Amino acid sequence: MNDYLRVGSAGATSMTGDLTDGKVGVLSDVHGNVHALEAVLRDVRDQGCDALVVAGDLAAYGPAPVETVDLLAGLDALIVRGNTDRYLAEGEGSSPRGRDPDRAASLSWTRELLGEERLRFLGRLPTSASLDGCLVVHASPEDDERGIGPDTPDEEIQAHAWQGSILCGHTHRPLHRHVPGRQIVNAGSVGWPLDGDPRPSYAVLERAPDGHELPWRVSLRRVDYDRSRALAELERRRVPWRHVVRHYIETATWRSQMSEVGRSS
Repeated sequence: MNDYLRVGSAGATSMTGDLTDGKVGVLSDVHGNVHALEAVLRDVRDQGCDALVVAGDLAAYGPAPVETVDLLAGLDALIVRGNTDRYLAEGEGSSPRGRDPDRAASLSWTRELLGEERLRFLGRLPTSASLDGCLVVHASPEDDERGIGPDTPDEEIQAHAWQGSILCGHTHRPLHRHVPGRQIVNAGSVGWPLDGDPRPSYAVLERAPDGHELPWRVSLRRVDYDRSRALAELERRRVPWRHVVRHYIETATWRSQMSEVGRSS
């Protein structure tokens, strides 16, 4: 039994129950940074959240993939699969960026550490799920590699078949956005945000009162943690591709060659 949160059913495709009077914590893109995850989960608990949603990208590229997957799998949380979870579960050839040797080496290193049971856990995660009228996806409803950001055209968001709220991640940039018929909550990233603020981000949702324009009140939260521990672990474990991950954790900014809007790890 952990001391963070116990709700729902890990890896389920839906979560039932009346959350009208409760709070929902939404997090994404942990990327094996268990130190950041522990800090966020403490804040989730302190905020009094009644349910927890994890929008994918649990383990890849970070220093502590085993500890991260085990911690999340032990929570009663609604978890969907991200694109890097798919890369890990499906093996070589599933990543469109597999030609990057350092990045491919990091995926292989992570896959070897996780072992068959944890890889099966990632592979069994659903690509989408529903919670109290919300659609939970990693990036966007039809594509786990095309994220929703501030520059995504309204028409592109409205073209998605889902009518209502969308909870997501992938871009590593927290966002609360409203277009007609859609409320978008992008939780950003626990492992390494890329919006210039290196503190882990996540979202807390609470049902809005009757008559409110939007169904959910949204608080985008930032949490402090000791980044030096994650950085030290990158070096101690000699994680492949760690020079890039170190840059992300330290600066919360893209490298120039990875600046495409709406795309992420």
